[in-house]
Amino acid sequence: MEHESVSVLIGSRNRPQVVRTCIESVRCQMAPELSEILVLDDGSDCEYADEYASLVHLDVRIRCLRVEEPLGVAGGRNYLMRAANGTIMFFIDDDAVLSTPTSVAAAVQAFQSDDILGIVAGKIINHRDGREDLLVPFSRRTRRRSPSIIDARQIVSYYLGTCHAIHRRVIETVGHYQEDLVFGEEELDLAYRAINAGFRIVYLPTLVAHHYPHPSVVKARGVAHRTELYHHVRNRFLLAWKYLPARYVVVYLTIWLSIYAWDAVRQSAIRDYLRGILHGIRTLGAQRRQVIRPEAISYLRRYHGRLWY
Repeated sequence: MEHESVSVLIGSRNRPQVVRTCIESVRCQMAPELSEILVLDDGSDCEYADEYASLVHLDVRIRCLRVEEPLGVAGGRNYLMRAANGTIMFFIDDDAVLSTPTSVAAAVQAFQSDDILGIVAGKIINHRDGREDLLVPFSRRTRRRSPSIIDARQIVSYYLGTCHAIHRRVIETVGHYQEDLVFGEEELDLAYRAINAGFRIVYLPTLVAHHYPHPSVVKARGVAHRTELYHHVRNRFLLAWKYLPARYVVVYLTIWLSIYAWDAVRQSAIRDYLRGILHGIRTLGAQRRQVIRPEAISYLRRYHGRLWY
């Protein structure tokens, strides 16, 4: 059996105090395979290195990296993966914390027991405005019909980026995150490619992260500053056109654009919504179709996948 090693990867921008709490939850992990904790300062306006001098002194596994120009979420993750030494790359957002000291060990055990496991999905508990919301790779409709589904380990079709783990064999086979997505849907893009290549994604209910969302700091080199909504709208066009068979594309986009239209009204962001649509349409001509295989479509149908929306 292959010896696994784990690199925990944390991207951050302009939130040095927030990420300290995240790092502390990682440092206490009881996993001998955890060999390094890499923190990327993604072109912040303040230097992170001084903030972490004391932590680095306490834990030699911590390394703080910096780029001068922001890479964005997808680009930052790719930068971290290229710098990492581990066979398992465990990601956690800077404004999240692991709930138990066995979280990393649970991911390691899952990979060791399954040679075609490519990605591990966690259970995310979102804390916003004094309320808790559960983020898991199942639709709300599925959860209403089967409430116990959130407590069962099972194969799934996608994952939430807040806390997940990717085996290096996936990246070596299908490539890195698509950097021009910048923010939003980059996980779904990689999930489609992984499933199409024959890997499976497994949801672990014992891998729990508490997420305390902070204001967005989305920015990337060579990309004009846009809101999260703009990127979500634009990226849905790319995903539908790139991967889905023709019979799904129109329905998929109609449903998602309706959802985002409501978000745009609530956020008073109609302009960004319309820009996202316009740029999404413009990009289609430059995006080559890579429709996923019939076997991948069957996988998505069976394991709560994203086809019609």
